[in-house]
Amino acid sequence: MIHPNLYLGALKLGKLGDLMATPLFCRLVAIFFCSGILPMLGSPPPSVRVLAPGVELVQGPVNGLLITRNGKTLAVYGDPGLRQHAAGMVLFTHHRRDVVWAGRSMVEAGAMAIVPAAEADYFSGTDEVWRNFAKQRYHDYASQTSKFPVRPLTVSRAVRGGDMIAWQDLSIEVLDTPGYTRGAVSYLVEIAGKRIACIGDLMYGEGQLLDIYSLQDAIPEFKIRGYHGWAARTAAMLESLAKVAAWKPDILVPARGPAISEPRRAISSLTARLRGLYANHAAADAYRWYIGDDKFGAATARVLGTASATWLPRAEIAGQQPPEWIRVIGNSRLIVSASGGALLVDAGFRRIREELRKLRAEGVFRTLERIYITHSHDDHTDEAQAAAEEFDCPVFASTQQKEILEQPARFRMPCLTTNAIRRLRVMPEAEPERWHEFRITGRYFPGQTLYHDSLLVEKDGGETVFFTGDSFTPTGLDDYCLLNRNLLGEGLGYFYCLRVLGQLPPGSQLINQHVIPTFRFSPAQIDALRRNLEERAKLLRDLLPWDDPSYGLDEQWARLDPYSSETRAGREMELRAVIFNHSPVKRTYRVTPHAPPSWSLRLPAVTVEVGPRREGAATIRLRVPSNARGLQLLTADIAFGAWDLREWAEALINVDETR
Repeated sequence: MIHPNLYLGALKLGKLGDLMATPLFCRLVAIFFCSGILPMLGSPPPSVRVLAPGVELVQGPVNGLLITRNGKTLAVYGDPGLRQHAAGMVLFTHHRRDVVWAGRSMVEAGAMAIVPAAEADYFSGTDEVWRNFAKQRYHDYASQTSKFPVRPLTVSRAVRGGDMIAWQDLSIEVLDTPGYTRGAVSYLVEIAGKRIACIGDLMYGEGQLLDIYSLQDAIPEFKIRGYHGWAARTAAMLESLAKVAAWKPDILVPARGPAISEPRRAISSLTARLRGLYANHAAADAYRWYIGDDKFGAATARVLGTASATWLPRAEIAGQQPPEWIRVIGNSRLIVSASGGALLVDAGFRRIREELRKLRAEGVFRTLERIYITHSHDDHTDEAQAAAEEFDCPVFASTQQKEILEQPARFRMPCLTTNAIRRLRVMPEAEPERWHEFRITGRYFPGQTLYHDSLLVEKDGGETVFFTGDSFTPTGLDDYCLLNRNLLGEGLGYFYCLRVLGQLPPGSQLINQHVIPTFRFSPAQIDALRRNLEERAKLLRDLLPWDDPSYGLDEQWARLDPYSSETRAGREMELRAVIFNHSPVKRTYRVTPHAPPSWSLRLPAVTVEVGPRREGAATIRLRVPSNARGLQLLTADIAFGAWDLREWAEALINVDETR
């Protein structure tokens, strides 16, 4: 295809060339490509731009800053054109494999690899990193993206802020710039009077960012773990941007996207956009209910400073306890019928079976007739299969949850259970069912996570309750973990959930599985939450370079299925490339899988054609080599429109080591 960056390098002479080199023109061309107005014809060759004598910027899927002195080359990031350079040194700003690939061949050809000290293990200790990840990935409450390298690089030097790198007649300063990754650095160099800052993924283009989910992190000073820290590294990113601005660069060279010729304006723009987005999220954050206004306000002040967010009003508390026919057992709820039958909502509480035995012995209920799962998280599912077996009852959930509950190994999501549910029955969508003196209606409810349901329970002549799982608290929306796949668009995610809330019978009480009081939102509050989401979508459209903001919210829009699988050497196996097309138009995605290097196996590319806001898939077939053993990593490039994303998705293949 004709890549937007080519328009910046193709015409360098005259007024037309000057026009085409402007950030505005570059952004307009990128919009045309992302919208499908201009055609995708193939993989684009990188373009080359001269920044200073002996300094070339090679612009492609990843940028490469090449500095040549006395016939020798130093590269920042690498060379996306993968040309043969006699490179003596490669400077890596951070460990993301979707960037590191551009410099790998140079290092393997003998160049020195300079990496951030805080992230050195991701470069040199990849085998251990992946072994630990494979062990811990199910009960994952750190909630970090897993786009780290799949094979090691030989590290020559690990650097940190304040270090100086001497090369030829240049002195390159290292600046700690955490944000997009925890231990990222930037490299600052002055050449021929031009101050050049290589900032990694700290920015994408003119005041933009590639995604938001990479900022998810813990806030240790407030004892907030990574799962609950929505874009928590925004604070570090703002500090890093301020440090870069203080150096007064003439040009910013990010790892991806166009070079930035007006750093002060771009940094100011990105800073304002990040603060605006963070304030918007804080205004409707469900986590405020759990930690209180004071602690929540102090945590958000890390980003917003003294300009605190304006919080939306809390929901009305309908009752300090649920109706008397509902028993609270940890984060499970037991609905008890006058007939002696019982229905259990969620079964992740570790003592749930013990408590059920006790209640049955006390005569509270006679028979547990079914279990209903609101969502796939381990604290709601770990005991479901064991309880179903002990009490001889089926487990119910929606079609949308079926695969992740029955086969959790296939998915890369936070807080997965290791206890697959085998007796799962699908509850028809939005079809009321009579259960003793109750009318119950199950619905798909993609709030806290994409894999989430709800349950409406209407008692004859009594109360109506709506089990929201973990999707709402009285302070708002429970979307504080970005890796949960909270899609943002009309008819998706919380827009869908708010529409369901607006259709509930009057007086319905909402139940969150972790909140004892029941509550309800007024129509005005539902409208306010919707307006908050509409504003968020607008803020994200300005912040993110995609044609739909959900690409920057949804880490798993392109994934390999199964994510984790077991096989034996010499066997054939299949994976699926699964794509959620967030774009408003039909897209064709090219998926190029890469087998582990030791397999000496070249896999053909596959294409996935998907309609707007739909999911599609294509099959990848391979034979595991007879000498393969242990944990193996398969990656895949994803290309569509103007985007060429290298090693973007991964799958874990565990090859049985027994013969």
